[in-house]
Amino acid sequence: MGWSIEQIDDLTFVLGLPAKDGATYHMRVRCDGYPATPPAWHWFNPETVRIDDRQDTPRGGSFLHPQGVICAPWNRLAYTAVDSRGPHPDWQIGAWQTNPYTGACRTLSAMALRIANELMQRYEGRLAA
Repeated sequence: MGWSIEQIDDLTFVLGLPAKDGATYHMRVRCDGYPATPPAWHWFNPETVRIDDRQDTPRGGSFLHPQGVICAPWNRLAYTAVDSRGPHPDWQIGAWQTNPYTGACRTLSAMALRIANELMQRYEGRLAA
């Protein structure tokens, strides 16, 4: 499927996923506190080691949020209380698994599959060129 994964430490990994235009997007995922709190899915550039740079962030639909975060209860960064770019002051981070928008995304593999699907279906390019 063109995925790559690299373990950074016991709680962090980098996941690379292809988009429908052939670009590859990487995420640096921090899993401290999981499953009580969701992981933090940061967009990541493995060459520059930058996180959450708009040039390395995809856009498309409401899931690939224009603020640069993945808009899902299973992404810690979607909570305004955690990240100022987070679009959801109304969500409670401790209740992420019961949030109806979580759907079936309660495991890391399900979360990765959802992101991969969005990159193949709703992806519209980079936030900044």
